[in-house]
Amino acid sequence: MNKAHFYIALFIMILCAPGALWAQSAGTIQAKGGVVNGEIFLRWAPDNSAVWQLANQYGYTVERITLMENGKLVRNPSRQVLATGLKPALLVDWEPFSEDDYVAVAAQAIHGESFETDAGNTSEIARVINASRELENRFSFALYAADLSPKAAELSGLSFRDEQVLYDQKYVYKIYADVPSALFRIDTASVFIGLADAKPLPPPFDPQIELNDRVAMISWNGEVHRNVYNTYIIERSEDGVRFESISRAPIVNTFPEESVERLFKGDSLPANEVTYYYRIIGIDAFGQRGPASDTLTGKGLPAFHIAPNITHHEIRPDGSVYLLWTVPKTGLDLLKKFSLSRRNEEDRTLERVIESIPAGSREVIDRQPHSSNYYVVTAHDTYGREITSFPYFVQLEDSIPPGPPVGLEGEILPSGLVSLRWTPNVEPDVLGYKLYKSNHNNDGFIELPGAMGRRAEGSDSIALNNLTERIYYKVRAFDRRNNPSDFSEVLELKKPDLIPPVAPVFRAIENDSLGILLQWELSPSEDAVMNLLYRRSIDETDWTLILTDEGKTDHYLDQEVKHRVLYAYTLVAVDDDGLESRPTSPVTMKRISPNPYPPIQDLSYIILEDEVKISWTYGQREVVKYAVYKATNGQPLQLYKELDAKATNELVDPVKSKTPASEYVVQGIFATGERTPFSKKIKVGI
Repeated sequence: MNKAHFYIALFIMILCAPGALWAQSAGTIQAKGGVVNGEIFLRWAPDNSAVWQLANQYGYTVERITLMENGKLVRNPSRQVLATGLKPALLVDWEPFSEDDYVAVAAQAIHGESFETDAGNTSEIARVINASRELENRFSFALYAADLSPKAAELSGLSFRDEQVLYDQKYVYKIYADVPSALFRIDTASVFIGLADAKPLPPPFDPQIELNDRVAMISWNGEVHRNVYNTYIIERSEDGVRFESISRAPIVNTFPEESVERLFKGDSLPANEVTYYYRIIGIDAFGQRGPASDTLTGKGLPAFHIAPNITHHEIRPDGSVYLLWTVPKTGLDLLKKFSLSRRNEEDRTLERVIESIPAGSREVIDRQPHSSNYYVVTAHDTYGREITSFPYFVQLEDSIPPGPPVGLEGEILPSGLVSLRWTPNVEPDVLGYKLYKSNHNNDGFIELPGAMGRRAEGSDSIALNNLTERIYYKVRAFDRRNNPSDFSEVLELKKPDLIPPVAPVFRAIENDSLGILLQWELSPSEDAVMNLLYRRSIDETDWTLILTDEGKTDHYLDQEVKHRVLYAYTLVAVDDDGLESRPTSPVTMKRISPNPYPPIQDLSYIILEDEVKISWTYGQREVVKYAVYKATNGQPLQLYKELDAKATNELVDPVKSKTPASEYVVQGIFATGERTPFSKKIKVGI
């Protein structure tokens, strides 16, 4: 087979391929509906060239189902075929509308004998490829024309208008391609709509304009109304009243399959420095024009191309910086002035150093430069436009360090994390800060690891479970030449205390004439600030706090004790964080008083005819006997009688007349054998 026969066979196979493959493939119809002037309009389109070609041959059927009435579903929906066999109109029916370019394009795509898009290439293989693409080209141009022209859509058999509709009803429209299913399976399109669904068209969203030298660029957000408008027209006016379209053809989104937010349209201006007005109008698939956008205004301005270029610098003996720049020699009539700016190293923004430099000048002096400077020169025109040079770096010799940081403060969290902060240095060339710490306030400072910090704050992590109670920090600043400042004042921070103090130790416990005397060694912990002394008798279960002091007392005399009662004592030290030591091992002591019981008081007597009655009172219930001593005629006291203390507290002494005077004393006797002191003497004379 020679090459010519091969190309002819390939061409025939491509042309015949749809007939062989369509029965195995599937296609769909996409449709949408709209309400226009009290009528329902339908538009549809097949999704591929095969469906389009077959539907053009067999036509379309439009069916309407009345689904809802007065807002409720209809029990038995009615079905009505509104049209069948809808096909592209005959060529003669297109001719009256040939002035519409899109009608002409659609007519050529559907009825034209040839639709070559690259007729200039005459090679055989090129003709074969073009022929294989012709169906796709016809399909694409026909649908494109139908999208841009409602009349082209109507003549292409791709639209329908339903006039017989009621406001209180809603319908489901179905559009079928009348292609035999055995030949090609095509899904049905559906549209659910009613007259109540009519909505006013929105104006185009977010219109903007940018004007340059006799050029205007108009843009708007096309994504917001992507499903509303097919095309747009841009209108221009010189008086804000009479508007005309700036192009013969409407503007269409050329990226229908992509999500392109903004659409753009350029326009050439007849003249600069003239105010022009623009507005944007959207057109939907049914040919309806929406409301115009907000009106955009502006003037074209002559091009401004004066771009400064800093070419030279000098550092003067007084520390000032001299700069020299050049500019193009053309377009200087628009130049108004220059300005000098310098980059702020803190926030990387530009700060204006000199606001206005004459347009004829090409040099300037910065008398207060920083140690490191990034300069830019900006050209300003008479319309307020600016063009800035590239940054130009100038670095001065710098041996002067920044001042020492001030205001250092911080805190230590219970986790051991240290947070530090201080007042930022005011010097513009400060590069950063470094922190130092020590366990001593005047020695042993070491630099914290890590990079130099740019902010006036820092952090550290320390161990808390050691015996050092305080940590010390200081900071210094560095400039861009690494000149270090002096150290800041030392900051002392007290660690959160996790270690309780060491307990005190008892040295002695003894009976004193006034009570029980305790002596102890104070806690050796430096942070111990308080001692708590507790007491408990042999019969008690709970300890009683009897002493709270500031940790300086090392003894205590407990006078609130009872004779022959056994007492136990313990001590607890408390540090300045409120942590308590473990209690000391208790010490015990039985109180033995040298004078445990008071003497008997209130002795009195009564003289009867032949006897004397002596009585007394005593409040100690433990007394078991009373011993009465008597002395007569100045003789020594002698035990006269012992009485049962439970039975009596008086003595009846028989006497005779003219008996010499007698003296009596009473003493209490306890079960332990202990005795009270003698009571006061009572003298009885007859």
